Amino acid sequence: MGTGLHHVLREAITWSLAACAIGIGLYYVNNLDMTLEEAAAKTRGVIEHAAVVHDSNSSNGYERSVRVRADRRGHFAVKAYVDGRPVDFMADTGATVVALSYEEAGRLGLTGGLQFTAVTKTANGTARVAPVMINRIEVDDIIVRNVRAMVAEPGKLNVNLLGMSFISKLSRFEMQGNELILVQ
Repeated sequence: MGTGLHHVLREAITWSLAACAIGIGLYYVNNLDMTLEEAAAKTRGVIEHAAVVHDSNSSNGYERSVRVRADRRGHFAVKAYVDGRPVDFMADTGATVVALSYEEAGRLGLTGGLQFTAVTKTANGTARVAPVMINRIEVDDIIVRNVRAMVAEPGKLNVNLLGMSFISKLSRFEMQGNELILVQ
């Protein structure tokens, strides 16, 4: 093989490897902030929260909106306040009502006198549930009052669901790419 052809092949391989290295580097730089955020959440022992951004600049000056970015599994994790106490939720437009685990409801003081009068299907199978009324749920600056909810029997629900009994009281909600936008 001639010296010139050998040189051209070596240059082609070098440039190909450099292009691959740059592509891989760009991929990791773009995903580095998400990876660091996930690692920090796991270190703190909390559920993986998506970024929640308050947008106070609306066209009419009265709307309040919250953008919730999907986590790497496509779930919309939301930190809310139920009657002033922090609660981790997963926003779920497929859930008819807000659903609380029995354990979370107990922490919120909602388990006294519960009557498990209905049956529903959960990710853990069939569960009996008890209806409750929540006075106030806050997500950032969005406040919804008098929200119907249910409490699952002990051990039957492992994630709290921010369902349609909350979401339907908003002026609108929409999906944009990997974000869920809640507007009041």
